[in-house]
Amino acid sequence: MQEAFLHHVWQFQKFNSLLLFTTQQEPIQVLRIGYYNTHAGADFLEAHILIGQVEWIGSVEIHINSSDWEQHTHQHDESYGNVILHVVWEHDKDVFRHDGTTMPTLVVKGIVDESLLRTFNEFMNRSSTILCQEQFREVPSIRKIAMLDKALLLRLENKANYIMDFLMKCNQDWEDVAYRILAKNFGFVVNSEPFLRLAENLPLKCIHKHRDSLFQIEAMVFGVAGMLEDIEDDEYHKSLKQEFKFLSAKYQLKSAISKHEWKFLRMRPANFPTIRLAQWSALIGRNTNLFSLMIYFKDIQTIESLFRINTSEYWENHYVFGKKSETKVKGFGKSSFDNILINTVIPLMAGYGRYKNEQALLERAIDLLEHLHPEKNHILATWHEVDLAIKNAADSQGALEWVKSFCQSKRCLSCEVGMFLLR
Repeated sequence: MQEAFLHHVWQFQKFNSLLLFTTQQEPIQVLRIGYYNTHAGADFLEAHILIGQVEWIGSVEIHINSSDWEQHTHQHDESYGNVILHVVWEHDKDVFRHDGTTMPTLVVKGIVDESLLRTFNEFMNRSSTILCQEQFREVPSIRKIAMLDKALLLRLENKANYIMDFLMKCNQDWEDVAYRILAKNFGFVVNSEPFLRLAENLPLKCIHKHRDSLFQIEAMVFGVAGMLEDIEDDEYHKSLKQEFKFLSAKYQLKSAISKHEWKFLRMRPANFPTIRLAQWSALIGRNTNLFSLMIYFKDIQTIESLFRINTSEYWENHYVFGKKSETKVKGFGKSSFDNILINTVIPLMAGYGRYKNEQALLERAIDLLEHLHPEKNHILATWHEVDLAIKNAADSQGALEWVKSFCQSKRCLSCEVGMFLLR
């Protein structure tokens, strides 16, 4: 049993209203259920209930067991003093308010519609990615659209929280936040953690001091990344290693990552970490105010030009050190650019919008997502199987959060589709 199920039972009065009695055998008539409280305090506020011959207006608190009232120490909390009814699944003991008066308690076990409980338990026991996969096509489109919007806003809120955590780590320096977030994203999942540690161990100020020399920036990037440790029969590698020896002494830099931590296996050469590090070096060396450029760009063409990256000549025909490629190395592609927009630029907009209380930034982030192609992965493929319309990146981001925050944690009773099916 979950409290969320009991919240659903109370909110939609899924029981026989003629059989409502307190544990003291006083009749109960619900005149108004109250409104669901998403903040601290009782679960439903401003309810209107007739208990015996007395009308009460106040809060309703819901627990699985009546003893949970004491487990949560509500008896000592004055904010629960206006609770007029305790709704529980099991009554295992009488409980009292902070003033010592007995708490009127309604036990709903035995009066809840059995088909509802059976359906709910079936949902909870499913192991599919989308719990309602078999019935999903039965749900009206308006419900699905509403849930996509709800999940998208939750995803942007979570991303904003993520950015605010980084802001604390970066001592309120937004430029450093952008630097680290972009670095993490440059690792594209498999190498995200090594890339983040690279940014944490290579201060942005060191990059700025040598922004006129891509060679010196590459020396610091590849050196801190641990890519210059092995002896290579390659003149460029030797030159970078020698330069890093000088710069590491000057700025107290050190190799913070072991070469074996970088993943090359089952990866296209264009996505090798060596190529990403070369592109990263060129990008951060050329732009000294990444944060402003990614937040206040004029249009998508402007920011796209930011990621037209020209690496050093060496990386135009090398995927790794010491092995020349027969074909020209491809540049930063469109799919990589879209990934950066979705996972770096959009979160920065959401976080900074919250920080500055600028709703326009959040709206701009959503508008940008609506103009990008949807992502492709196995979760979104599952949504396609049930015919969910995913037209753009706003839809795909909402669909991903839908699974993450509702399906995986089985929060069907907080989902528009789940509530419709359970009603």
